[in-house]
Amino acid sequence: MSRVLIIGGGIIGCSIGLELVRRGVEASVVDGNGDVGHGSTSASCGIVRRFYSTRVMTAMAHEGAEIWAHWSDHLGVDDAAGLARFERPGMLFVLPLIDDGVRSVVAHMGELGIPVELLGPEQVAQRFPFLDTSSHTPIRDPDDPAFFDATGRSIGGAVFEPDAGYVVSPQMATADLRQAGEREGVKFHLGRSVSAVEPKDGGFSVTLEDGAVLLTDVVVNAAGPHSALINEMAGVSLGLETRALRREVHALENPVSSPSSGSVLPVIGDVDSGVYLRPEAGGQQLVVGSLDPPCDDKEWVADLDQWDESCRAEAFERQSLRAMKRLPELRSGPCRGVTGLYDVTLLDWNPIIDRTDLDGFFVAMGTSGSSFKTAPVIGRAVTELIQAQWSGHDHDADPISLRLERIGTHIDLGFFSRNRRARPSSGTVLA
Repeated sequence: MSRVLIIGGGIIGCSIGLELVRRGVEASVVDGNGDVGHGSTSASCGIVRRFYSTRVMTAMAHEGAEIWAHWSDHLGVDDAAGLARFERPGMLFVLPLIDDGVRSVVAHMGELGIPVELLGPEQVAQRFPFLDTSSHTPIRDPDDPAFFDATGRSIGGAVFEPDAGYVVSPQMATADLRQAGEREGVKFHLGRSVSAVEPKDGGFSVTLEDGAVLLTDVVVNAAGPHSALINEMAGVSLGLETRALRREVHALENPVSSPSSGSVLPVIGDVDSGVYLRPEAGGQQLVVGSLDPPCDDKEWVADLDQWDESCRAEAFERQSLRAMKRLPELRSGPCRGVTGLYDVTLLDWNPIIDRTDLDGFFVAMGTSGSSFKTAPVIGRAVTELIQAQWSGHDHDADPISLRLERIGTHIDLGFFSRNRRARPSSGTVLA
């Protein structure tokens, strides 16, 4: 039986392990953290939506949503109690402009069978009366004297996915995958960081920091922000650059969703204000994150062993004030939240899911903070790539078409090639 070692025990690495053992492959996962899902996955907001600028990502996210909606079936368990939950309050994308690009995205969502509505400003105000429909574009920093100035304009409109939502909680979902994987034969080496990756006898020798050596036929690099370092260890160079981006998400009291109000706050991707919101803690709180508007400097992290994991007052204020402009009933509070790192593909913020020029070395990296929702599909994609190489198929010359069985369509895995060129993208987590 062929052996595959996956470096990275986040949601993607665990998904790959489960898919591989289901194909009869001997799969192992190694991670420096003491349990799965304790790296970038633990800081994910777990949002599941399909509004993407490209049809490939939209289809992939739709397949992922169908898997999350039937999570116990995917794991192979009869009882969903105790598993991560997929909450579906809907997701509203608030947009400064409804143009042909937005209409094109909505059209291909409809073609894929995704419930979606295009709303005008008046419809947004009627459906979601707790939202201010004023436009806040151009987005400004709170230190800008014009931050609170009215623009005199309304938002262009919104796109509403009524069955989108979020997974509670990403770390629990990863633990679900670990348990399913262990039942089916995945081996886990946790709390053991990788210190060296070397080709050996047609396969690889992977040395851990405790001195142990793991021999494997194939390596899959799913190490998130550390993936570029793993590539360096193996002497692998990609045509695309990835970098680690520091992120903060903050927690506030939710003024909308309560048993007495009868109102439910959807997940909100406020492109017009530069933030996203989602309910938390049974709807009593909400979390606020950034959509990386152009006025904000990105904080790239070079030293992954020495970076600031604290929540900063200035970031909390910036994101809270932007959210309060859209949700006037929102009130500030103590600075609290979580920090994490995105593994960003600088070209287009889409993942790199591919073989490399080193035979037997594969990557599932550059996921840019948006791939939690598609992790189960990425697991299947990596498995197909590995088996294609074993069969002698040249994916570079003839890209694999992956069937998305739950939604009944195919996607071209060449979209995620390490050799791809620039394509239209938002250049943010929305991709």
